[in-house]
Amino acid sequence: MDIRGIWKVKEVRVPTPDGVKVFTPDNPPQEERFEGSAELMGYRTEFAEDGVLNTLMLVPEEMRQEAAKHGVEVREDGYAAIESTTWKEADGKFYYDTGIQGETLGEPVDPFAEISVTEDGCLLYGLGMILLERA
Repeated sequence: MDIRGIWKVKEVRVPTPDGVKVFTPDNPPQEERFEGSAELMGYRTEFAEDGVLNTLMLVPEEMRQEAAKHGVEVREDGYAAIESTTWKEADGKFYYDTGIQGETLGEPVDPFAEISVTEDGCLLYGLGMILLERA
């Protein structure tokens, strides 16, 4: 499977004391405590050719000039990268750099987490919290 390209959020899985809540773009969270999850619904994830993984946010047309003044590079599709990391493929599996650093029992933590591919060709990303589908 080739994961390069643009992916959109199919669902966001949020752990709560009552169990995992699943939100979709058609069924976004209504409660203020899930505001961050609602914001995720509009993001796109780009697995670029050069091993860069970009989180993209749509910049409204009326804000693009102002964004450019502040050094934000808005792409032709209206999206801007708000976060970037790296991704890689190894032994037929995909991984991304979580940025997590530190040690566990004196051993350095591997910052790369696996991106699982589901049976229907979606990607389980964000430590299993975000399900992506091709845009």
